Amino acid sequence: MHLKQYYIHPDRCTRCHRCLAVCPADAIELTETGKAQIRNLKCIRCKACKKVCHQGAISYRVRLQF
Repeated sequence: MHLKQYYIHPDRCTRCHRCLAVCPADAIELTETGKAQIRNLKCIRCKACKKVCHQGAISYRVRLQF
């Protein structure tokens, strides 16, 4: 089975927190350094965070799950 997971590239995140503000599922949290990270178990894959990220820091990766 394929599982799409969203991921925030820490080297591209500029800490603008736009993604945090638009996430309807409250699936984005901040790390100790203030960068955003997605909790995929809560993510509803609406792509709202990806649309507002001007840095292109949010992408998805497909993981195989057996």
